[in-house]
Amino acid sequence: MENSKEVYEKALELYNSKNYIEAVQLWKSVEEESNSEVLYMLGICYNYNLGVNEEDEEKRGIIASQYFLKAAELGNKDAQCFAGLCFLHGIGVNKDISKAVCWFEKSAEQNCTQAMNNLGLMYYECKFDINEEESLKTSLEWFKKSAKLNDSTGLLYVGGAYYNGVGVEEDKKMAVKYYKMAADQGLTEAIFRLGECYEDGEGVEQNEIEAFKLYKTAAQKNHPKAQCYVGFCYENGVGVPYNMLDAVRWYQISAQNNYFQAYCNLGCCFEEGRGVKRNMANAIAMYNKAVELGSVHAMYNLGNVYAFGKGVKTDYAKAIEYYRMAAQNGLREAQYNLAQHLYKGEGIKKNEEEAAYWFLQSAKGGDADAQYKIATFYMDGIGVDEDLQKAHYWFMQSAVQGDADSQYSLGVCYEEGLGVNVDLDEAKDWYSRASAQGHRGAKKALKKI
Repeated sequence: MENSKEVYEKALELYNSKNYIEAVQLWKSVEEESNSEVLYMLGICYNYNLGVNEEDEEKRGIIASQYFLKAAELGNKDAQCFAGLCFLHGIGVNKDISKAVCWFEKSAEQNCTQAMNNLGLMYYECKFDINEEESLKTSLEWFKKSAKLNDSTGLLYVGGAYYNGVGVEEDKKMAVKYYKMAADQGLTEAIFRLGECYEDGEGVEQNEIEAFKLYKTAAQKNHPKAQCYVGFCYENGVGVPYNMLDAVRWYQISAQNNYFQAYCNLGCCFEEGRGVKRNMANAIAMYNKAVELGSVHAMYNLGNVYAFGKGVKTDYAKAIEYYRMAAQNGLREAQYNLAQHLYKGEGIKKNEEEAAYWFLQSAKGGDADAQYKIATFYMDGIGVDEDLQKAHYWFMQSAVQGDADSQYSLGVCYEEGLGVNVDLDEAKDWYSRASAQGHRGAKKALKKI
């Protein structure tokens, strides 16, 4: 008579050849012999609904957790890791963070890197009653233990910690080192992130050709964001010759994988007739799908569609609706446009206070036009209390970005002592800069000063 080990091996062969029903039947025939590997695999089959006769997902979860716990108690490290996941997510058992940690730690003690990574993620998400700094450092310690065993996911997370300076001092070169080790194992996300480093020259010498190669490798492994990036590279000639047909093709592949920015980019292609025939109906459909998936830029683009009547009747109310959505998500261009509508009372009741608020948010985001606008508001007390020093500050922020109106206004501030001490040399300097850009008022001011 065959023992449980022999039955386990036979069933495993059936499982690997996708004969799940027969594999489960064999494993069940010896489950009473308390072979931890048999119990673990039965847990896997119930967890993933492979070859089992139970349609109810909740019941399968209960059965799976029971098998995992039995195998975990017998010392099976993989079962211990799954037992931790059951308690972490409340699958078949009551959710219990402390029990999840206990099982993950038991599994990690046996060098299960998945358990180490799970612990790293729990500390990264600050699930414990300790301060954030300590939690992030502990998170990195677990990921480093996993990385030390050459686990690709652990290597990726350590790379991410160095890249973002989470739990450790930011070090882009170290990030690249770990990303490369993970990428060498074929981890798609690591390949993609390495591409970003090469494109931006972070931690490695900038190389757009290498970046494109890495993006395409990740894209061919079905990484949706990488697929969109490949499209972007073709559209903008980044590391590869410009080719709009290939750009659209990759955007479509990425969109099929529901990546929000791919839909937005396709919308732009249809709106502008790049790589496809111009079709505003298709553009709007793409933007709407992108908005459903959370694309902030698509919200803004739809705002422009309705504000300027692109393929539809002008509808300021709808434009404002989309601008507000994008503005609330921090897009400075949308904040500026929303403020303009509020200031002018287009499609909405005029509200100078709210207009000032959104101009200020856009200005803080670095928009030069918004910086100029909020400066004028502070100068004249529109929607805010008059404050000449703040006016001067925002004129300066806009002027250094090259805005001619702000440069002229700075000249006025220095000439007349508005929010700053009179300084005719400074006034001439700013008038000259604005004049060089053709600003008529600055040209006249230079003749008089």
